[in-house]
Amino acid sequence: MKKEREELLRRITEVEKLDTEQKRTIEILMASENKYRVLLENLPQKIFFKDKNSVYVSCNKNYAHDLKTQPNEIIGKTDYDFHTRELAEKYRADDKRIMESGKTEYLDEKYILNGQEIIVQTVKTPLEDEKGNKIGILGIFWDITERRRIEEALKESEERYRTIIDYSNDMIWTLDTQGRYLFVNKRCEEFSGLKPDYFLGKSFIPFIDKKDLPKVMDCFHKALNGEPQQYDVLVRKEDGSNNFLLVNTAPIYSKEKVVGTVSFGRDITERKKAEELIKKSLKLKLKVSNKQNKLLCYLIKGTRGGKTRALILRHLAEKSYNAHQLAKTLKIEYKTVRHHLEVLVKHGMVMRKQDGYPDIYFISNNIAEILNSFDDTK
Repeated sequence: MKKEREELLRRITEVEKLDTEQKRTIEILMASENKYRVLLENLPQKIFFKDKNSVYVSCNKNYAHDLKTQPNEIIGKTDYDFHTRELAEKYRADDKRIMESGKTEYLDEKYILNGQEIIVQTVKTPLEDEKGNKIGILGIFWDITERRRIEEALKESEERYRTIIDYSNDMIWTLDTQGRYLFVNKRCEEFSGLKPDYFLGKSFIPFIDKKDLPKVMDCFHKALNGEPQQYDVLVRKEDGSNNFLLVNTAPIYSKEKVVGTVSFGRDITERKKAEELIKKSLKLKLKVSNKQNKLLCYLIKGTRGGKTRALILRHLAEKSYNAHQLAKTLKIEYKTVRHHLEVLVKHGMVMRKQDGYPDIYFISNNIAEILNSFDDTK
């Protein structure tokens, strides 16, 4: 009897111990459930759980608030109770597809909130029981309307500036800090005859004439140090021809650090050619002018009758005369005037017009200016 009573007391003690542990386990589970429920209720995202027939099982307060209901009132309802038929059918089709595939999906879709259409990003994932059977779907979504608006505005702005850059009359390109191409616009392609992909990742050095390379390298490093540069450079094209570019280069900043350069290049080859022609023309004119100057100096200061020839040139610089008019004006014999006129015509100082009688004489171009340097012509 004593042994039986001891055994009974032992079993009672074990039952009490098990009951205490079970209560403790239940309390822990309840505390854990409450912790996660508090977490779910305070998340800004909307969260819902549907069964395999897309019937609502539960949701958090944020989602219920959007539907103007309470979490406990959504149980047993479907999307048809809250949305238009078209939208509800779309949601249910998504649910079915995701449960059949067993894969989580990220969806950007329309959502009606307070009568207004917004864009939400939704994550839907299928739920399974311990045996792997599909039991429903868990959904989490949040409003991305403002983000989408900003993205579209940025995209529109990017497209606008890309259009401006691509169709610019100037060549535009960017380089990294090692001098490798990161971007070239369409004008670069048109100018070089090379596709944009050809440039990307390559150094700019092979395109530069060797004589100009030190200057260009110096400008590149100054731009990397934050100093905008302007220079002209001779570049070699794919067809072997050489062209001059006028280049403006500026640093590119990211978080107050220079990460590369952007350059604007304009083909000035024709302008350079024109400048060279002008230089050659000026040199030739200067050479001719010097020759005329020396000849005029000789005819006026180095020979007899120089002063008379100077007087004739001075008067012809003012207007045209015939020989008789000059002789009368200068009060010099006609034969003397004719002699000096012939000398001046012979050396190109004076031109003769022979379309009538008597001949008309007028001074050659630029001779009048040269005359001003001779004091004794006055």
